[in-house]
Amino acid sequence: MTAETPLVVGSHTFTSRLIVGTGKYATYDEMRECLELSGAEVITVAVRRERLIDRDGRSILDFIDLSRYTILPNTAGCFNAEDAVRVARLGREILEGLG
Repeated sequence: MTAETPLVVGSHTFTSRLIVGTGKYATYDEMRECLELSGAEVITVAVRRERLIDRDGRSILDFIDLSRYTILPNTAGCFNAEDAVRVARLGREILEGLG
């Protein structure tokens, strides 16, 4: 396997193997810039920790180019299996609604 070998996961093919998270940035604008500069094609979003709408009426999804990135929801912040399954299902529903 070389650096030029694409990563194939199911029906998805990626040229980058880097997966970047969306958490811990000071602002959504900073997150968007870091995602762009990283070259990643897959990004993770912690469904449980993410506010759907912030106090300014913005969503994290307003700052993610959905045509450029594959979103991988994760269950960070869950403390038991029941909660993790519920959050995983919520993530699936959100993503199915996008597209």
